[in-house]
Order: sequence, then C-alpha cells, then structure tokens
Amino acid sequence: MSTEESKILANITQIRYAQKLTQKFIADNLKISEATYNRIESGKIALSYKYLADIAGVFQMSVIDVIAYPETYAPRISPSSTKVLVELDVSNDEFIKMGLKDMIVQVLSKR
Repeated sequence: MSTEESKILANITQIRYAQKLTQKFIADNLKISEATYNRIESGKIALSYKYLADIAGVFQMSVIDVIAYPETYAPRISPSSTKVLVELDVSNDEFIKMGLKDMIVQVLSKR
C-alpha cells in the first residue's frame, strides 16, 4: 500500500469518526459486508476509485475533499473570468460626468 493510499484511508477513518458513523452503516450504504468494509478501511483490500467515490457519497463529500481532508477543495476563480452584474440608477449626464462611459468604452474595446 502506498503512503498516499494510507493517508486517504486515515482520512476516511477520521471523517467517519467525526461524522459519528459506524463501519456497519457505511458498509450497508455500499451494499457490502461490514467485514469487507473493515478490510478496505484497514488497507487489506485495495481502495478502488469506485469505493472511494461511494464512501465520499456516504460522507456527503466530494472525492477531492476526502483526499485532502481536513482541507477542502476550493476552485480558483480568475478575476478576469468573474462576471459581475451591476445596475446603476443615475442619469445619462451623471453617468458621463463620473467618467463611467469612458471606462466602459475602454473595457469593451479590449475584448
């Protein structure tokens, strides 16, 4: 068993304890015997991706969050790809005086 797999199995055990779940509860949800689940969690049976995904589902977590536990995965959003909808309640004259027209024209011309 690799150290990565050992870490993931340790995470699974920690999450199960944190959520106060029994091995029997998880085994029942996976439709396997408690003994089989025990062998998976203890590393005697290799942890397949299918079992990892199914266990994550029982925890109501993503696979990446189980792997990275106790950290959670937060995708990075590039500021250039963030869309923002803004509604202004100003007159046309105020819009032009504040320089917003020129700024918007610059932004749109860069596309």
